[in-house]
Amino acid sequence: MPTPTKFGAEETAASRGFLLGAAIWSALTIASYFNWFHLDLVELLFLLAPWVIVPTALTLTPTCTKSYPIGIFRTQRWLFFVAAALCTASFLRPAGITAAFLASSWLIFCLCIAWGGLSRLIKFRAQSFPQFCFAIAECYIAVGGVWLMMSRAGLHPAGFQEPIVLLTAVHFHFAGFLSSIFAGRTYCNLQTTGWAKPLRVLLLGTIFGPGFLGIAFLVSPKLKLIAVILIVIGQCALAAGMARIGVNAILGTPISRLAGSNLLSAIFLITASACVVAAMIYAATWALGEYPLQPMTDLAHMERIHGVLNSIGFGGLGVLGWINFCRGDLQGPT
Repeated sequence: MPTPTKFGAEETAASRGFLLGAAIWSALTIASYFNWFHLDLVELLFLLAPWVIVPTALTLTPTCTKSYPIGIFRTQRWLFFVAAALCTASFLRPAGITAAFLASSWLIFCLCIAWGGLSRLIKFRAQSFPQFCFAIAECYIAVGGVWLMMSRAGLHPAGFQEPIVLLTAVHFHFAGFLSSIFAGRTYCNLQTTGWAKPLRVLLLGTIFGPGFLGIAFLVSPKLKLIAVILIVIGQCALAAGMARIGVNAILGTPISRLAGSNLLSAIFLITASACVVAAMIYAATWALGEYPLQPMTDLAHMERIHGVLNSIGFGGLGVLGWINFCRGDLQGPT
């Protein structure tokens, strides 16, 4: 069952919301840089999700039922900004009850999104691969929300310390939620091409890899390496698919017919693809060092290089590219 590709007012609002959220997040970054208040890199990377990534990416997933609990938030976008503001305030408080209470606003959103994901999964099951991707994405974000709450409450689940707890929340918001949405949208645009069958298999690494990695952290470094390889394969396949859509849009349509925003969208998709490939190469290097316990890079470098490439490069440019691409003349299967 093909996923609908018709976009309109909601996506226009999403583009405006993206710009506003990006402006607020940039202001937070600048203020932190000048020590007006303290937010470290991992905290800033996480906050990109509630301010920019999640509300924008949700418009790439069609609402499949009237009872979808996040529906009110999709039409009343200001509620996202309220939750994002409270979530931001939680990072300005020491970890504890107050910080956890403030962060609970975002957890509520995550649980509403996950409820919609379960409804989507029950309705479509495996009949539609894009809908399956969207459902898994929406379920992943609840896991990210729970780990955020544990981080702000100062808890150490399974003995994990910070920044691992918050990094897990980042992981499920970006590698889990966002990548699975991109996977569904990419397959939707390539399902009538020769790429469809191999892409469907390889994208399973994108869909199941993040959850597998979460489990692997609790088991062994060897299993962790296997999980990272699975994610790397899936993400590189996703990058190839997104890049193909962007390149085909540029080469297959006369430049004179391409509106500036559509041309930029194609460039954004290609650039986002390059960013995630670079991020995955770095992740693979880290994982290879983790298994024989001879680190090739440390966690701080992973935050600065892999984290920035994956969240800002792949996530930020990716959602901006997809939103404008899908609402323009180039929407639909490629």
